[in-house]
Amino acid sequence: MKMLPALGLVFGATLAMAMNVPTLVTEKTATKVWTPDSSQPNNYRDVTAIVESGNYECDQSQMDCLVEFSNDNPATGTPNILSEGEFIQL
Repeated sequence: MKMLPALGLVFGATLAMAMNVPTLVTEKTATKVWTPDSSQPNNYRDVTAIVESGNYECDQSQMDCLVEFSNDNPATGTPNILSEGEFIQL
C-alpha cells in the first residue's frame, strides 16, 4: 500500500512521455520543382515559377512531369516524383 502513490507517479510520467513523443517526419527541404528536359545540362528544367502560377498541366503520358530533389540539385539530389505525364506550359 505504501508503494501505490509512487507506482501511480511512475505510471503517470510514463503516460505523459508517451503522449509527447515527437513525430519522426522529416521536414521538406526541397523548394524547387523540376521537369525533365534533355536540352538542359542536368536533363531537368526549373519550372517552380510556372508551377506556382498554375500555368501548366501534365498530360496522361507515362513519364515524369514534376520532380523535386532532396537538395534542389538535379545533379546530386534524390528525386521525388510529384506527378506523372508530360509537362505542358500554358
